[in-house]
Amino acid sequence: MTNKHPGEVEEWHWLTYANMPLYCSFYNQNLKKIECSHEAVNFFGLKDKQEYMDKFSMLSPEYQPDGSCSKDKAVEMLQLAMKSGRNVFEWMHQDLNGDAIPVEVTLVRVEMRDGSKGIIAYTKDLREMKAAEAKVNEALKRTQILLDATPLCCQLWDENLNMIDCNLEALRLFDFKNKREFIERFPELSPKYQPDLQLSKNKAVEMLKFAFQRGGCVFEWMHQKLNCEPIPTEITLARVELGDGPNVIAGYTRDLRQTKAAELKAKEAYEQSKIMFEAMPLGCTFWDENANLIDCNNEVVRLFELKNKREFLDRFLDLLPERQPDGNLSRDLIPQLILYAIRKEKLVFEWMHKNLKDHLIPTEITLIRVRYSLGYIVLGYIRDLREIKDKISKLNFAEKLAFSDTLTGVYNRRYFNQYAAHEFSTQKITLSYIGIIIFDIDHFKRVNDTYGHDAGDEALKLVSAAAQSALRETDLFARYGGEEFIVLAHLNLYDSAKLAERVCKKIEKIEFMYGTDKIPLTISAGVAIRKKVTQTLEEVIKNADMALYRAKTNGRNRVEVCEE
Repeated sequence: MTNKHPGEVEEWHWLTYANMPLYCSFYNQNLKKIECSHEAVNFFGLKDKQEYMDKFSMLSPEYQPDGSCSKDKAVEMLQLAMKSGRNVFEWMHQDLNGDAIPVEVTLVRVEMRDGSKGIIAYTKDLREMKAAEAKVNEALKRTQILLDATPLCCQLWDENLNMIDCNLEALRLFDFKNKREFIERFPELSPKYQPDLQLSKNKAVEMLKFAFQRGGCVFEWMHQKLNCEPIPTEITLARVELGDGPNVIAGYTRDLRQTKAAELKAKEAYEQSKIMFEAMPLGCTFWDENANLIDCNNEVVRLFELKNKREFLDRFLDLLPERQPDGNLSRDLIPQLILYAIRKEKLVFEWMHKNLKDHLIPTEITLIRVRYSLGYIVLGYIRDLREIKDKISKLNFAEKLAFSDTLTGVYNRRYFNQYAAHEFSTQKITLSYIGIIIFDIDHFKRVNDTYGHDAGDEALKLVSAAAQSALRETDLFARYGGEEFIVLAHLNLYDSAKLAERVCKKIEKIEFMYGTDKIPLTISAGVAIRKKVTQTLEEVIKNADMALYRAKTNGRNRVEVCEE
């Protein structure tokens, strides 16, 4: 009947139904599908109605998301609509490729002229809506994850000053098992009065209202656990505007117990410091909040070979090189560092001093903020690093000897393999360019046989120096063995080949005079790059080596690349 109009419907009604821009289909009183709109065909990307009717059973998966059999559930829904007159439900369709299509189906019972009943099914595509819902759910999920992962105790308050949520750190700080209990018992987590003698309840309302009006505020607050254990905190309230929705207040609580304990210990330590201060085997200085140097101990006098403390205090700027190793002016950095330490409580960094003889003294400075009277001072501890730097320098020299070629001074094969293997292993996530260039000296054996090994050694040194002058600072260059050298460069194949050409031309220009003889020096080079993250260093070197072989076969003094 797909090519015939039902006799129960007037022609103009039929035309409206058949061509409406909505996927719909028609069932007779026996619940047999007898017709569909053109949009039904388009919805599933089919050729015509006949294909839709023939393949309709294939347009639903065997089972619906709730686990019910699609065939059985379809009959159940149609029977329900026939009985009640209307039925609306969600359904999972699929196209002929098996791709899921979530829809909303509205079944409406209709009465024909002959008194029989039928059902019209209107199908609404839910893909866009489901995608939007998924994005919203994902956003909400991420927001909740961020809230719970925040390492600060956090609560959310609505405009009626009701707490509507908290994070897991809040439960941990106050020893609660769940959020509901925390929210219900939150008023018990503050003493009756704050340290300033204001009622906690009144002050809390005052601060929340202030945050809603002004956008936020920061203040200290005394909390307590249910067992009345005090918890000094710092509260940051921030108004969060939610577009068209109501604003909320995000409250962040920082536990100050450690900070307060540290301040108390610092105060006690300061009272006893005069006893230990002068005997301390570590240079110590005192700075006020305006970066003025106000005191030092005797270890500082000894470190800089001065007469007394007054000389240090008066000539402190003379004990600084004009610029630090990073290029910044020493005297400009001091107030910045003191201010940073006051804000952050502690700062550790390396600093270059000098004595009055202009001998440089590398040091490690530790700046610590401590409470003093009504404000803060900064203690600066100076650790002499000359002995450590000297040991490090010797270790670096020994390491350089272990990884350097004794004849040319460049890196040896052992170092190259270790470094290059590290580069390959640490850059497997993205396919960054890694190029390998291998080259050796043309007719090197002839040089050794004709002029002796001393001439060969000299040739190796000249080639090595010329290659280094043509390479970039970021390129790794090593003697790989005999007259063979190797380069690792983070370049694509084209630029790696250009770099090899530059080295080749540089070496070709060497004027090598051995005695009265001029010995020509040229190289042959092979180039390859890593083209897959799965390629190993050994595979790329092998490809470069094959290209080197072609360079020699094709006449030497040339560069060949491996395209594989």
